[in-house]
Amino acid sequence: MERILIVDDDEGLVHFLGRFFKRQGYDVHSCTGGRTALDYVARTQFDLILLDYKMPDLNGLDTLKEIRKSQVKTPVIIMTAYGTTETVIEAMRLGAYDYLAKPFDREELRRVSADALEVNRLMKEVVSFPSAHNDASADLQSMVRIVGTNRKMQEIYKLIGQIADKDVTVLITGESGTGKELVARAIYHHSHRKNKPFLTINCAAIPDTLFESELFGYERGAFTGAERGHIGKFERCHGGTLFFDEIGDMSLSTQAKVLRILQQGEFERLGGTETLKADVRVIAATNKDLEEMVVQGLFREDLLWRLKIISIHLPPLKERIEDVPVLVDYFVRRFSREYRTPIRHVSEAALGKLKSYSWPGNVRELENCIRRAVLLCQGDVLLEEHLGIEREEPVPPGSVGSHQLLQNIERKLDDLLVDLTGLARREPHTNTFELVEKAFISRVLKECGFNQVKAAKMLGISRNTLRHRMKKYAVLSPDD
Repeated sequence: MERILIVDDDEGLVHFLGRFFKRQGYDVHSCTGGRTALDYVARTQFDLILLDYKMPDLNGLDTLKEIRKSQVKTPVIIMTAYGTTETVIEAMRLGAYDYLAKPFDREELRRVSADALEVNRLMKEVVSFPSAHNDASADLQSMVRIVGTNRKMQEIYKLIGQIADKDVTVLITGESGTGKELVARAIYHHSHRKNKPFLTINCAAIPDTLFESELFGYERGAFTGAERGHIGKFERCHGGTLFFDEIGDMSLSTQAKVLRILQQGEFERLGGTETLKADVRVIAATNKDLEEMVVQGLFREDLLWRLKIISIHLPPLKERIEDVPVLVDYFVRRFSREYRTPIRHVSEAALGKLKSYSWPGNVRELENCIRRAVLLCQGDVLLEEHLGIEREEPVPPGSVGSHQLLQNIERKLDDLLVDLTGLARREPHTNTFELVEKAFISRVLKECGFNQVKAAKMLGISRNTLRHRMKKYAVLSPDD
């Protein structure tokens, strides 16, 4: 149960807020002064603190300074009836998550507190990945893991370790459900910014008309209905990490403003004239082909190159199907502990079905499948009937489409090229290009029964070129 601390000398307001949060299932604590609040904080870990600005013993800003020394990741919302622009700016500079003006609007209170609690969960839930000090088979702790032993995943782990503590922008690509946000959070948790905010903005979920104000904030009176100023994500995230999820859905006009802050660290609030600065590390993710969007005029090329100083591509689960058993084991143990079920084994039939499925929803779909199965399982063995997925029929030989064949080839080439690159690095005199060409020509000739006309047609070269290559590589037919 998440724990909330309310600090205010108005006992009526404390009573109202206590009832408000208890009805939502939170564990609520309260006190009427800043010094008492610091005693609470010294003894107890909180998930959210609502702190009054004006108190008789120690004002809200001084209390906030002390709280930040001990509970650096706990979001603090400043409450005030005397809010001025200077107060708000100082509160945000000291690390407040947001502020609420009295009297409260219930929906605003609900929205801001829910956002703050979600941020708290993301910042405190450590995302781990296999490394020299932390292998994939380690026991589960109070953390989320990126799991997989596939060669591509191993390269991703190495890259995360290399760049996590460097202040560079990172672009994470991959299909939906491959774990892009987990990678972003792993980078954050292993960076020197881990004690500063980690905020997420979903570019696909915010209407374009509200996007700029959400990012940069706005001044009072900037537009109809702006009855008070609002601090945007960039300003709120000063010193921390801002994660742009689905950045391919960002409008061109907003892209230009994001490019400016990446280049210069400067921005203005909507309706304001003051140039503000923010020290923010940006990590972006997308399931779209941004380079193709650049060609179509839908994404700025200069922003793309600014984002992909480091680029991480997450493979779909169907391209690392060998990771399914270890992922299944991880999710079964995790959900068995979460739901207190005694599952100790996954049946061979169930595991076979999981390995034969193509997982269009990737790891997220597998996670939801195992969560459901754990909830439905009555004994200590997870069975095929608990999975809720239909076995896919195997594709008959020869019926695979050209597009799928090309995808298969590209997947296998990626693995092959890793070995070839390694060979070229260790043995620079080895002609790896000729090595591949000779093997391909030999294979096609065998497929065609050493019919040179057929083989040349399949290879897309002339018969004379083929004969020249056969001579060069000493590829002989059985009759020679």
